[in-house]
Amino acid sequence: MPTPTFFRLPDERRDRLVNEAIVEFSDRSYTEASLSQIARRASIPKGSVYQYFEDKLDLYRWLLTEEAPRRKREFVGAASQDGDFWTRLETFIERGMAFLVEHPRLARLSAAAAAPTAVVEVRGLYKAICEAGIIELRAVLEEGARSGVLKASDLDIATRFVATVIGPGLTDVVLQELGAELHEVLASDSLRKRLNLKRRRALARQAVLFIRNGLGSERKPG
Repeated sequence: MPTPTFFRLPDERRDRLVNEAIVEFSDRSYTEASLSQIARRASIPKGSVYQYFEDKLDLYRWLLTEEAPRRKREFVGAASQDGDFWTRLETFIERGMAFLVEHPRLARLSAAAAAPTAVVEVRGLYKAICEAGIIELRAVLEEGARSGVLKASDLDIATRFVATVIGPGLTDVVLQELGAELHEVLASDSLRKRLNLKRRRALARQAVLFIRNGLGSERKPG
């Protein structure tokens, strides 16, 4: 975790350091990534980095488990507050795809953490990211339970089901349509542009219909 000194930095300097760290870890594997490179591009002494983070792993872990999820929450949540539960869920799914399009480096950072690695220290990070995502998704579905759309007793199963649909399931559909692998999409502006707003909305609508059918909802999206 960052030290108190890190949070006392001027916003511009702190943001520059974080953004350069995102660039470094999204362009290189954890093993290849260098604190020296991050410090050089951020125009700060390398020794200063150790005033803010214990080591490279500490910075990497914080980016993956705190900073990237925070940015995604802000991006997705800002547009997911209007309409009924199903409309909000549809928007939640669309904005998740939009995050991939508009913030590919952060998406690449998380995707890289899923790759098999011999580095023992980082093996558990992707699982931690996924579990944090499950907790956030459950909070979204709890709104459905409070409004009577979903059964509170089914939330555990519903959360895992929805996570599968909008995670690996929807990702596979998108990649099949684009005819590319995830790393290719995250590295290509032209491929990501094909996942435009109209297409994202259509995919999100289809996903919600599938979810409603799978959860046994009687009403269908309008």
